[in-house]
Amino acid sequence: MRFRNCIIDKKMVHAIKWANNLLKPSSKMILDILQKTDWKYNSGSPSDIILRLLAEREPVNVYTYRPWNPFSKAIAYTDGKAIHFNIKKIGDLSETEMVGCLLHEYAHICGFNHGNNFPSEDKNNFSVPYYLSQNVKKWI
Repeated sequence: MRFRNCIIDKKMVHAIKWANNLLKPSSKMILDILQKTDWKYNSGSPSDIILRLLAEREPVNVYTYRPWNPFSKAIAYTDGKAIHFNIKKIGDLSETEMVGCLLHEYAHICGFNHGNNFPSEDKNNFSVPYYLSQNVKKWI
């Protein structure tokens, strides 16, 4: 188990199950990562990425937070220990989008980055966090 649900949301219960299943050694996502060899952002080799994603660690708590900025576009963030979903955005997310967010933030906890917080095609294709969140539909 990679995540501990600390919020009351039926969609999150299902999203966590999906994310946990994708973070297993023989999942479609892991097999896809193993095939991809053009990573950037200091991600390492496919086997390095898999080892970091599958490493044993304490389950990550999943919380909600109320943003101080009412115009914040942030959906979620990690503080390196837990994942926090914006309470004003979580209701608009599909289960698949929640899974993508969980995987994206979990990748950060595993030490992967993507530079600044502005999405781009390059990040979607070559950074581990964005690659996971942008491709989750093909693995579910």
